[in-house]
Amino acid sequence: MVTENTDSVYVLARLDSLLREVWDQLPAGVPVQSDASFLSLGVDSLTLVLLLDKVGSEFHIDWETETSPGAASSLRSISDLVVRRHSDNAA
Repeated sequence: MVTENTDSVYVLARLDSLLREVWDQLPAGVPVQSDASFLSLGVDSLTLVLLLDKVGSEFHIDWETETSPGAASSLRSISDLVVRRHSDNAA
């Protein structure tokens, strides 16, 4: 699914939804703090890879060439990357 909406509130909500799709260990209804690191949340490496794959596909992010270390450390950091990238491309 490709989205054109890159408003930060929408992106954070969508990232939360994508994380819930791939994270089998998250109990239903448990809130995920967007600023918390994936490590502190207990997200394992396979879940993170699955999340980044979905984010890359949906928001057209090439994780190998377009990102810096730490760009995917939390939902907020990914959201900031998506919003910044799309605002740069729109300019």
